[in-house]
Amino acid sequence: MSGPRVLMAGGGTAGHLFPCIAVAEEIEAAEPEAELRFVGARGRIDEQILAQRALPHDLIDARPLPYRPSLEGVRGLVALLRSVLQARSIIDGFRPDAVFSTGGFVGAAVGIAARLRSAPLVLHAPDVVPGRGNRMLARWATAVTTVSPEVAEVFGDRAVVTGNPIRREVVEARREDGIRELGLDAGAPMILVTGGSQGARRLNTAVLSALPALLDELGAQIVHLTGSLDYESLEAEVEARFGSPERYHLIEHLPNPGPALAAADLVVTRAGASSLAEAALHGVPMIVVPYPHAGGHQRRNAQALAEAGAAVLVEDEEFTPERLLELARAILSDEGRRRQMAEAALAAARPGAAGDIADIVLDVAQAALAEQRSSA
Repeated sequence: MSGPRVLMAGGGTAGHLFPCIAVAEEIEAAEPEAELRFVGARGRIDEQILAQRALPHDLIDARPLPYRPSLEGVRGLVALLRSVLQARSIIDGFRPDAVFSTGGFVGAAVGIAARLRSAPLVLHAPDVVPGRGNRMLARWATAVTTVSPEVAEVFGDRAVVTGNPIRREVVEARREDGIRELGLDAGAPMILVTGGSQGARRLNTAVLSALPALLDELGAQIVHLTGSLDYESLEAEVEARFGSPERYHLIEHLPNPGPALAAADLVVTRAGASSLAEAALHGVPMIVVPYPHAGGHQRRNAQALAEAGAAVLVEDEEFTPERLLELARAILSDEGRRRQMAEAALAAARPGAAGDIADIVLDVAQAALAEQRSSA
């Protein structure tokens, strides 16, 4: 007798896809006979990730919807309609017992299609401010998993507080893994800079301007994850301005950031939900620079960690090379402060989130499967 079928919808960015993969890992561990299939966006990073990991998947023509009315918004609505029809066709072919969505524009299209085909839907709301897609889909969801009690209140009785799911390869990474894999000096403080899979220009330019002082004055080593948008131009700029500086590692993207986080003494990051959850899990003190657009949800993500003492929140327009150097100096030179920030980060982490969400998805899928068999 075959196990339940679950359709995993999370794409457009790595921040939506990787939580799906984390939950899928735990579903497979708990129910080896489960059949999983992913849905991603054509032409986005998830197409590359899904292919590299040889995960069964389909791609749809989903694209982001702007927050303000515009010609691009009209195109986005047309793309949404097309992607809903594509997702409906995928559901018709796969016949899932449950659909799991982490939101975003891929999750919105698949969630609407799930509603059209009466497929049970489990939503994950990764941000402190729920996204537009999840707010729309929640009325049809069987269950909603969230990051905090405050978010759970938005969704009512169907909401469960779980935290954000993190892949096993990230959870299990150790400091010695990062030192070995990245060629680091075990005796020098390491600053990890990351702006997500596409990157953050504000972070990238500030780091380059502050680079000589960070390396020479602070004696730090830098692992700089530029993202896809700026990598080539930054590589050329570093070569022209600095040659090949020691202790500076320019990398476009790490599929598994776990070893780098485990080896980091300080992380400079945007405030994507997954990025913050992964840094907290490894107890890394944070300088967080929220993306100022997209409804401002990143700032709310960062506030909780800042209030807990795990992070220093810096507004995007205030994040200058001078501010970066000032904060890095203050944190790296104060062992007591660094330890307190690390302890606060660990206290905020939820390492069992992926397993808890997997249990909920399996309960929903198995209930649907049992109902199908009883009525057959």
